[in-house]
Amino acid sequence: MEAVKEAVDGVKNLAVSEGQKKGKKDKNKGKEGDTPLELNPLPEYINHRLEIFNKKKAEYDKWVAEQPRENINVTLDNGRMEIGQSWSTSPADVARSISKSLFERTVIARVDGELWDLERPLEKSCRLELLDFEHPEGKKVFWHSSAHILGEAAERRFGCHLCIGPPTEDGFYYEMGMPDDVAVQHADWKPLETIAAKAIKEKQPFERLTLTKDELLEMFKSNKYKQHIIKDKIADGTSTTVYRCGPLIDLCRGPHVPHTGRIKAFQVVKVRCLLILTHQWLTVRRTRRRIFWAMPTTILCSGFTGSLSPTRSCWMSI
Repeated sequence: MEAVKEAVDGVKNLAVSEGQKKGKKDKNKGKEGDTPLELNPLPEYINHRLEIFNKKKAEYDKWVAEQPRENINVTLDNGRMEIGQSWSTSPADVARSISKSLFERTVIARVDGELWDLERPLEKSCRLELLDFEHPEGKKVFWHSSAHILGEAAERRFGCHLCIGPPTEDGFYYEMGMPDDVAVQHADWKPLETIAAKAIKEKQPFERLTLTKDELLEMFKSNKYKQHIIKDKIADGTSTTVYRCGPLIDLCRGPHVPHTGRIKAFQVVKVRCLLILTHQWLTVRRTRRRIFWAMPTTILCSGFTGSLSPTRSCWMSI
């Protein structure tokens, strides 16, 4: 039961108690007072994912702790060299050692040309770049992390099954299958923003974990969209990564911002229908595409004038 308790860690129970005084507002209901803000309890598939993640993450952390610590040289863009320790020093540590402001404005690192989570330990001597939101790769990672917050909010409100949630040139979206193919209403927009704001306030860390194909198939056994991606894109005998923030665990190569608190502004801007063609007989199913908007500061959010126009696409599984 420990995993179940951890699954709802940070998710406040806002249900009305039997002893609630008459006239007191139910904080777990939407503005209309008709629908709870989020599901309680959360869907069982969330607990299932967390049980697997917690077990494998504990094994990985134990393995990392056993790796030998050696001095490494970390060379920055400007030629400055920092001394670190393998499997201990992270890009975030290097940024903090230079200045607090550098760390706070850095979105993601690039290690020997590979994008790298800020809090992920360095494994050997390397060349390190620290990228902010103004860098194209920094912006892409920021949008991608924002999409995971959207995925968490959608699962917590609808109990939906997530498909893909990539960044776009000026934002991000998530494709998801809704229970009973119900539509997302305009009345859902504010509740989704509220749940996202809760996740952001909690500063949920983005945690990376490598799993085998078989482990992934078991983790996402209730999600037919993830099953398709795993079977189609991941070769037998290989592995890939998942990322966790709060109760959400998603199939993802990453990397991500350090925690959800890095997203300072989050707003729903579009809901769009998407056709998905599945199976060999091309059965057409209806689902939804949801386009959202996020920014690293409220100042940027208030001054943003870019276009947010998603393109139509279809996913075909033959």
